[in-house]
Order: sequence, then structure tokens, then C-alpha cells
Amino acid sequence: MKTLVHAAIAAAVVLALATGCSDDGSVGAAATSTVDAVKSQTSAPTRVSGSVGASARPGESGAPATPDAPLPPTPVDNPTDPSAAVPVDQRNPCLDTSSDLVQNVIATLGPPPGSDFYEIGEHTTATTPNCPTLTWAVAETPSGTGSSPESIMFFHDNMFARLATPSPSAFTSISGSTDDSVTVHYSWLVGDEPNCCPQGNADVTFSWDGSNVVSDVPVPTEVYNFG
Repeated sequence: MKTLVHAAIAAAVVLALATGCSDDGSVGAAATSTVDAVKSQTSAPTRVSGSVGASARPGESGAPATPDAPLPPTPVDNPTDPSAAVPVDQRNPCLDTSSDLVQNVIATLGPPPGSDFYEIGEHTTATTPNCPTLTWAVAETPSGTGSSPESIMFFHDNMFARLATPSPSAFTSISGSTDDSVTVHYSWLVGDEPNCCPQGNADVTFSWDGSNVVSDVPVPTEVYNFG
């Protein structure tokens, strides 16, 4: 750039000397004027459009800002078992033994020998929403022994279905149950054996058949005809 300026000045001086000679010394003035003009033209800054050698950063003038890339979606775990999500206050007993439904059935039994009432013993302990088709409860003699009378009550869909035997039985226990059946083990005295060791035994399974509770075999009459 400096070389170009010097060359221009030299050319201007020569031109002035060749064309502008006068008696009043105007040659020097013309040369000086020409040189100043060349300096003014060659020293003026040149505007350069755009960026040279570097890219504009986002947010600066002349370069559009690049939006942030969207975050990838967060994976969602598999839902849990719907039954495990049921609030605790909704897990009510399938058979409420303190309800009028159960207590009204107990009232029909009358008082057991040596007591004024029956109390609830074993019973269905399942809770909603996983209720079995056939629910049950045992009405037993308070502080009774194996030979004390008791009755098994069956229920379906929150309604009383039937008693296992026409009257209370002794030596009775629940040996198993499924969704729609209950197996009862009965014992009874055959002779003069002690109460601890009754010789008569039978297993009877009661099932819900779609409309009633039925037994797979008849309950021996010895089970409830005693005294």
C-alpha cells in the first residue's frame, strides 16, 4: 500500500512539472496540490462488507441466532399393576363381619349352650377389589372347646347364601378354600371316646354353582345331631 502511494505521488509531481510551468512559481503550488489530492484518495479507508476470516457469533449483528436443539423425551417406566395402585382406604374387607348382614344371620342361630351369643371366629380375610366368589364366616361359642357348637355361614355378592348345616355342629374346622369353594372338616363322637379324639371324620366341599351353594357330598347327620 505504501509503495502504491509513493508511486502515485511521484507521477503527480512529474505531471505537474510537465504541464504547469509559469513565472509566478505556480509549478510548485500545482505539484503540492496534486500530491495532496493523491494522498487524500489513497489514504481514505475502504469499507469492506461482510466478515472476513471469521464467522459471526450467534446474537451478534448480521448473523441469525441458532435456536437450542430440543431435549430428547424422558422415557417413562412401565405402569405398575393396577391393583397395587388402589388407595389403602379403598381396600375394604370383602366380608365385613360387623355388618348387619352378618350379625342378622348370627341372631337367627340363638344363643349357644353356656353363653348368650355367638362370636365371629375364622372368616374370609380378602379385601377389595380381589374378593372371592364365595365368602364365609364361622359363628363360634365364646371361649369354647372343640366340642362346643358352631355354625358356618356362606355369602355371595354381599348376600347371605346358606348355613353349612341345619343346626350348629361340633368338632368343625375349615381345611381349605378357593375363589368359589370352601372345604370343611367335620368330626363326631362314635362311641364313648373322649372329646379329644372323635372317631367319625368327613370332609365336605361347599361350592358356588352360579345360583346356590352346594356340597359335593351330604354332610353326615351325626355332625349336627348331638347332645
